[in-house]
This record gives sequence, C-alpha cells and structure tokens, in this order.
Amino acid sequence: MRRSPSQAPVPRSLRLRRQDGGGFRADNLDDWRQHWREPYHLMLAVPWPGFLLLIATSYLLLNLGFALLFLLDARGIGGVAAGTVAGFPEAFFFSVQTLGSIGYGVLHPASLAINLLVTLEALVGLVFVAVTTGLAFARFSRSRARILFSEVATIQPWNGVPTLTFRIANVRRHSILEGRIKAFLALEETSSEGFMMRRMLPLALHRDQSIHFQLMWTVMHPIDAASPLHGLTPELILARNGEVVVAFQGMDETVRGPVHARWTYRPADLRLNARFADIVVDSEDSRELDFSRFHQTVSCGVPGVRPSAGPVPGRE
Repeated sequence: MRRSPSQAPVPRSLRLRRQDGGGFRADNLDDWRQHWREPYHLMLAVPWPGFLLLIATSYLLLNLGFALLFLLDARGIGGVAAGTVAGFPEAFFFSVQTLGSIGYGVLHPASLAINLLVTLEALVGLVFVAVTTGLAFARFSRSRARILFSEVATIQPWNGVPTLTFRIANVRRHSILEGRIKAFLALEETSSEGFMMRRMLPLALHRDQSIHFQLMWTVMHPIDAASPLHGLTPELILARNGEVVVAFQGMDETVRGPVHARWTYRPADLRLNARFADIVVDSEDSRELDFSRFHQTVSCGVPGVRPSAGPVPGRE
C-alpha cells in the first residue's frame, strides 16, 4: 500500500514508563529518527543552546565541505604567497569569505573551476541565511504561556458535593483572552471481551472558560453521580493507572498569539478532605494576593461537612 506524502510514518517501537504516583510516559524509541526526518520541527523544539549549536555546526560543516572542494583546484585560489599553493587553512577562510559575502581581500578566485564553486557557494549562502533567519524569527514570534498549576489537587465538600479542585495562575500578568480549560480522567478500562483500552473521560467543570484571565483561576469539578470519578478512590485510580489530565488554551492579548499549557495530576497528588489555603490578604485600603500560599492546603475538618471558608468557584 502506498502511503500519502502527508501521512506520518508509524513508529516501530514505543516504550511506556511507569511514573511515580501512577500513569505512564510514552518514550518513542524512534524519536531521534523522526526529528531528523522533520528538521523544521527539530529546530523549533530544541532549546536555544541546542538551536545555536546546530546552526554553528551547519555553518562549520558547509565551510569544511566547500574548503575540500576548493582544494581540488588549489592553484585556482589566488593571493597566496609566491611559489606556494593554497592549503586547507587558506581554502577554509576563502570559503568563509564567500559564504558570508564578506568580500575578497588577499585571497580571490583565479580559475574557472573556483569561480563556478564560488557561484554555487554564494547561492548556498543566500539560502542558509534565509533559512536561519526564518527559523530564528519563528522561534522568537511564538507566544509562550507561563501558566502556573497548583502542585496538588484537592477533593473537598462544596455545597454538600465532593468536588475536585485545583488552581491555575497567569504568571506573566498579561491578559489572556478567551481562556479555556478542559479536564479529563485518563483511565484503563477492560471490555467484557477482555480487551484493555486507555480512555480519556471528560470532567465537567463549574466554569471552563474565562473571557479575561489575568491573575488566578480556581477550577472545580463536582464529583456527582454523573462524574467519571464517582465511586473511585485514589487506590482504585492508581490500580487502573489513572490520572487527571488538564489542558489550557487562550489568546495572549499582547502578542495576539495562541498560548497553551497542560498539567497532570496523579493519585499521589490528590488531597482528600482538604481545601486550598486562601491567598487573598485584605487590609484597610487594599487587597493583595499572597502567591507563597498558592500550593498550600488545609484540612476541611470533619468529612462531609461544608467548610466554613473555601475557594469561590471561578474567582480570579
């Protein structure tokens, strides 16, 4: 069967690593091959030090390659000392001058073959500069969200209903428009025929969008009879390799670009009968947010009793 040019090749090997607290992480053993097949994705995904190292390595290899080609007609490089022939250092720096369109000083092309190679390298240099500039611009122009997720999630009573609660905060303080958040319960299920499948079950939220997300957002999911979490304990979730997967997306108001972030809560990250510590500090003439307590939780007291103070659904 012929594969469509746009169809990605199927990885031959995929290793699932069990993580602390439940859940798996997928390691594609062919990742390095996939990256080299998709160099544009590699150049955008690699960190900045790796990006600069790849650019420098490509630049060096190009000059080394053309230097070896120039040595095929070493006498065609003019400007060397009388009675001598250009060696590798002269050929290399001659290539650097040509690739960078620096202009010739002492060394210069003096034969037809070298002039033809110079023409080719000048074209390669134009393409190299254009591609490098485009990649650098693509990396700089990407908008990145700095969304802080609470390290733990709590299960607390809210209006008599157990409620899964976690926090997110906009660290940049730049307004994010049309912010949307989704939560799913990833769980292994076995059918009556004995087939196992990992499913992503949506968790309904009290509020899943914010037209103007600037500071903090308390996300809440009621664990009622319709919830996939209903009747599950952390032990059962761990036994089925379950985890709560959260995804956020929105539009950065400053750069007008999409931003997204994701987080995972495993059974070890759940705090039963607990609520988040209030980070709002009121004074006589102002109100402040103390983010040093962003991840802190406190006990709700007697199980099943509505807490005297707790997070307000969707407060920012």
